[in-house]
Amino acid sequence: MVESIGIDIAEVARFERLVRRYGDRLVRRVLGRQETETYLSRHDRAAFLAGRFAAKEAVVKALGKFLTTRPSLSELEIINDPSGRPRVKLPDYVNVHLRHVDIQVSISHEKSFAIGLAICTEKP
Repeated sequence: MVESIGIDIAEVARFERLVRRYGDRLVRRVLGRQETETYLSRHDRAAFLAGRFAAKEAVVKALGKFLTTRPSLSELEIINDPSGRPRVKLPDYVNVHLRHVDIQVSISHEKSFAIGLAICTEKP
């Protein structure tokens, strides 16, 4: 059963400007270690960063029902599994409260925008 949904959209050009202005500091604030490795290997870095930001914001919105403390964006990682599907990787202190929740996430990019959608369901 669907418990909650979160959605967010990000403008790719905004992230291009932010990376030019703040550089690695912004990347470290938004991306976790594994995500940063992927980011550095990409040619479409601004779109990747915008997509991850939108997806993380969507996850935080969907988890709002379950959490009293919001994890930082860099603590909440979205890692692709071997088939390429994005998977949410939460810090242990958050996972403790979410053993009964499954989080599905989807990211889509278009030339100008990236969108993230998160759906929380109750585990059987």
